Amino acid sequence: MHTKTDTLRLLEQLAPNAWPAHTNEKLGDWTMRYTFGYTKRANSVHAVGSLPLDPNWLQKVENFYESKNASSCFHISQLSPAPLDETLALKGYQKIDECFTMMAACEDVLQNVKLDIQYDADYLSEATSAWVHEFLTLEDFSIDRFDAYTHIFSSIHAPKTFLRLSSNKETVGLGSVVVEQGYGCISNVIVDAKHRRKGIAKELVSALVQCAQRQEADYVYLQVVKGNQPAVDLYEKLGFKAVSSHHYRILKK
Repeated sequence: MHTKTDTLRLLEQLAPNAWPAHTNEKLGDWTMRYTFGYTKRANSVHAVGSLPLDPNWLQKVENFYESKNASSCFHISQLSPAPLDETLALKGYQKIDECFTMMAACEDVLQNVKLDIQYDADYLSEATSAWVHEFLTLEDFSIDRFDAYTHIFSSIHAPKTFLRLSSNKETVGLGSVVVEQGYGCISNVIVDAKHRRKGIAKELVSALVQCAQRQEADYVYLQVVKGNQPAVDLYEKLGFKAVSSHHYRILKK
């Protein structure tokens, strides 16, 4: 029988596989990750497990990111060593981006949404250049992020789906899901600002959950910033529950 801790450990193992970094370097149980400086998930120390035995672990982390001309950053979760957060705070690391990991059974989500998709749906097994460009546009991100996101999406080895919803050939929303060991990781859910409050986000999640089920997933999970209350409310209405939380500690330059 799996305990809550077992589930959290599994999700902490699967989540980095669904968002792979360009460069990974081990430091004891931890992994130092770097991807051109874009997205904290791919540019932070995944600090799950015991503190490294090397007493100079913090200096090694800072040297790693300094060599990349990036800010040192740590992913701190409930499975991180207990003293780590306070240690970093005392060293001047700022706490940012508090997030929930939310999870739901696929069947529970689909009972809370209509199964019929009202928009044209395109399902891709890889993120095309056009999909990445549209994603950056909808998120209002700089084109400078193109290489980082292209690497992340192309480096996912587990079954993945990149979804585009459109109306009259105009993209109204995008999303993706990666399935591994019976869990689907939903990411990149974004609706065009002109088409919000039309239920499109629900349709995106519904379609992505169905994709996960077709890949034999029983559960889906996602990460959401705690301060994004509209998104948290939406996911709760769909049946998701917060199962863990994490945040980042960053040493600002």
